[in-house]
Amino acid sequence: QAQTQSQRLAKSVSQALLGSAASFAEVKESADVLARNVRGLKNGDGDVPAAPGGLQEDVDKLIPLVDRAEKSAGVVLAQQKTLTQVGQTLRNINRQSADLLEMAETVSSLKLQQGAAAAELSAVGQLVMLTQRIGKSANEFQTMEGVSPEAVFQLGKDLNTFREIADGLLQGNAELRLAGTRDPQVRE
Repeated sequence: QAQTQSQRLAKSVSQALLGSAASFAEVKESADVLARNVRGLKNGDGDVPAAPGGLQEDVDKLIPLVDRAEKSAGVVLAQQKTLTQVGQTLRNINRQSADLLEMAETVSSLKLQQGAAAAELSAVGQLVMLTQRIGKSANEFQTMEGVSPEAVFQLGKDLNTFREIADGLLQGNAELRLAGTRDPQVRE
């Protein structure tokens, strides 16, 4: 059972680090059962009888590992609110990138129908591409190894670029050679 709980703990911690709210209860339960069972093998506490004398040396080697696993699980549990918020936010960004893609494609289609200038068509093409990269960066933001600095940087850069181009298409931006949109359908 201790071996099973150690594997369950590893799986649930991985899920918790990615912001899965349901996994935190599993982290706590697995860490508790693992610690109780291994300490039971050492001391004969609770429902677990002490391991025979010849195996106590092996159990002694497990105690520091269990202590460390228990402590690490506590660190993850202490970050539950932050991890679940980040996970939810990243899932929202990913879902919203699909909506952004649809809107950017609609603007692109309308601009093409209106015979827009090459700079405007290029800018709208960039918006379409950025919607895909935003979703990709959100998916890569948090990994089993932790937060990916490259994905964080790319996500921030892409969101800022998206906003700048969208504002330029709407209001105009001399630097981007965008005149601004007057057509009500495109503005919407």
